[in-house]
Amino acid sequence: MATDETAPLPIPVIRPSGDLDFHTIGPFAAELQQLCSQHKVVIVDLAGVTFGDSMFLNQIIAAEKLTDLRLINIPEVIDRVFAITTVYDILAIYPTLEAARNNRPFSGEEQ
Repeated sequence: MATDETAPLPIPVIRPSGDLDFHTIGPFAAELQQLCSQHKVVIVDLAGVTFGDSMFLNQIIAAEKLTDLRLINIPEVIDRVFAITTVYDILAIYPTLEAARNNRPFSGEEQ
């Protein structure tokens, strides 16, 4: 049986949870880095994140440089970090998982 080696891989979704800081970032950072090295697009569902410090922010920015990083379900605490640091200009934020999979980011009316 022939396989189509040009067929796109499924888009992986990573769902970190809890506090992501200097002491806890390791597993998330490792998984994110691995996925970014293997996939052209990676979706990060941040719904379960309760805190993110500069280590978390650095991982997100680094991943954005490696792949088409798509973020969904931004909690208020992370929204504040993104707003304060003005990284919204470089991040791709999507309203739903389906929108992220289909590359339909927020429009101006939804924000």
